[in-house]
Amino acid sequence: MTNTPIRMISYNWDHLQPLVSGDVRPEGIDFTLIRESGLRRIYTDPTIDVSEMSLSHYLIRLSQGEREFVGLPVFPMRSFRHRCFFVRRDSTLQDFPDLIGKRVGTDAWPNSGNTWCRAAIRERGVDIARITWVVGPVEELDAAESGAPAVAYPPYVSAVTEGRTLVQMLLAGELDALMVPWPPTGFFTPESEFVHLIRDFRAAEQAYFKRVGYCPGIHVVGMRRSVFERDPSVAPRLVAAFEESKRCWREDRRKFADTTPWVLAELEETARLMGEDWQPYGVEPNRTMLAAFCAEQSAQGLVTKPLDPDTAFADYTAAVG
Repeated sequence: MTNTPIRMISYNWDHLQPLVSGDVRPEGIDFTLIRESGLRRIYTDPTIDVSEMSLSHYLIRLSQGEREFVGLPVFPMRSFRHRCFFVRRDSTLQDFPDLIGKRVGTDAWPNSGNTWCRAAIRERGVDIARITWVVGPVEELDAAESGAPAVAYPPYVSAVTEGRTLVQMLLAGELDALMVPWPPTGFFTPESEFVHLIRDFRAAEQAYFKRVGYCPGIHVVGMRRSVFERDPSVAPRLVAAFEESKRCWREDRRKFADTTPWVLAELEETARLMGEDWQPYGVEPNRTMLAAFCAEQSAQGLVTKPLDPDTAFADYTAAVG
């Protein structure tokens, strides 16, 4: 029997390297993994069958009645978000309650990471409507990607003044903080003008995990419905390969822990706090996380109708049987 050809786009994640190298091969699939940052290419390139994509965008589109993609319960990107808030070095702000009444810049409103950021704020009892939000490019005026689902801004959110960037506004004192996925340019230098809002974000994130019990999922894997409907069994076979790739990577990390001299200590501490696998795949191991995210999307007005984990992955669950 001829293997099913599958072309996928994803970021260059280390836990996917066994798939890239061919050490792990999906059963009955001629698999090609293209590693690049342009994840939204799947919306314009019909030769791409599967893609890592925003969990938030996938669910928003699903709530709007779009059925172009079938979600697979694989979450290539996970991250705690307390680390994603930045202020000027001379700022006196140090925690989420300090943002009440302040102006905060962010790069996009409906994105998964920013939704989880606002969830973290709300989890601390802070009403996000008591913050003035400004949405725009962080540093590059032409850096914004197209293709995000249409979502109306709430009254406390506005677009940045044309021709300005969020970093410019923060340095000029027109913003009090940034909520963005990556640190601004120059952050990792001794003379950086920026610091984390929560200076000890690691402790804050560990405490958050102890309260909620999961590391937030940022991206999901989406398969074109046309590909899925030709052979639904491709989906669970692909998920099994992702699971095996992650297992191989995890075992190698524990043997060849050379990212930093003490990364082994980090791995040991993470395992003590979060267990054997802090980034599980599948619907059931992620039910609490997914239900929390669906509830946040509803609370933040991002979806046109409430969703739940079973609705989000109904097609995949049916294929698994």
